[in-house]
Amino acid sequence: MDGVGTTLAAFLNYSLSVLRALAKQGFNNLAQTTIGPELQAEVNRLAEFINQPRAFDETPEITKADTKRDSLWKALWYAWHYVMQLDPTDPLYQAALQLRPTMTAYKGVYRHELTKETMELEGLHRDLGTEANAAVLETLGLDRIAADIFAANTIVANATSEREQTRGQRIAQKGDDTTSALRKQIAVTLTDAIRQVNALDRIQSSAATTQAIQDVCGIIEHYKLVAAQPASKQGDGSTVVTPVTLVDNVEGD
Repeated sequence: MDGVGTTLAAFLNYSLSVLRALAKQGFNNLAQTTIGPELQAEVNRLAEFINQPRAFDETPEITKADTKRDSLWKALWYAWHYVMQLDPTDPLYQAALQLRPTMTAYKGVYRHELTKETMELEGLHRDLGTEANAAVLETLGLDRIAADIFAANTIVANATSEREQTRGQRIAQKGDDTTSALRKQIAVTLTDAIRQVNALDRIQSSAATTQAIQDVCGIIEHYKLVAAQPASKQGDGSTVVTPVTLVDNVEGD
């Protein structure tokens, strides 16, 4: 994935995800002792570019709405999970069972990055909005909680969209050409790093290389779906991201 068709926020999140997947297995174990820190430095630099101005300072309502949707999702999850503990012959259990594929697919959504969570909750809205699932929610008395989750998610999505208006300010402060060049460089470094792991796996496969490839493949597939989304659903590039410190993972692996 070269980032074409994605916003800066989505591209940065993709880059961070790959970087963390590699670091988790240990740069030494993946023959990444040089390229790993290089990728880290480049990704952190891009994070500096798009963190100005701070997203939460521009749209303080995001904080409240994000906290609300997270709390409501947990409430929905645990209420549904409680019903799943009933006797299998109970009609409520049978109703809740219909929701299991959907609910389990979104189990940890509240832990995800802001824009990623927003997109995933939109997917949850579609999945729970089918006639069959909507009927189950009503039967379980969970329809109001679900509606409030999606209302809060809409607030976050709209506030994120409004930040697009500040893009000119960010370009003036940081320089769009510089950002574009760095993005291209990161895409090259990412490609080289992934190819290096693939080559090592073919020559000397290990648990580390196998897991790294599996994790990175999953990340790539996810962000292919992100790239297919309209830019307004990807985030505008102003998502606050804390630069990562992964050098400690290089030593002693």
